[in-house]
Amino acid sequence: MNGREAIRRWLPFFVPALLALPAASCGHRAATPPEEPSRVTRRPIGQVLLAHTGELMAIPGVVGTGEGTSAGRPALVVLVERRTPAIVARIPREIEGYPVEVRETGKVRALQGR
Repeated sequence: MNGREAIRRWLPFFVPALLALPAASCGHRAATPPEEPSRVTRRPIGQVLLAHTGELMAIPGVVGTGEGTSAGRPALVVLVERRTPAIVARIPREIEGYPVEVRETGKVRALQGR
């Protein structure tokens, strides 16, 4: 078998192997340190409170909302006339990444003459 015959004989096997080589090497990159996870930025608590106060106040028994802390972290505070399991079940535990704290205040009345 001369050189040309050998080339013709092996060419159908050799070309696909050459074409597959770059594709096979794509998956084997040099080890690189993992990227830091992206930090999701959230809206300031005041904006979150403003956006959700209406829906929270629509829950029967809710008398107010505000900003506070829970375990040393900023939190949304929902004020209720009477804290019951039924009302607590209707209030989300977290809104837009902020914990929600439910606090019983009793009936809220506006002061007159001041």
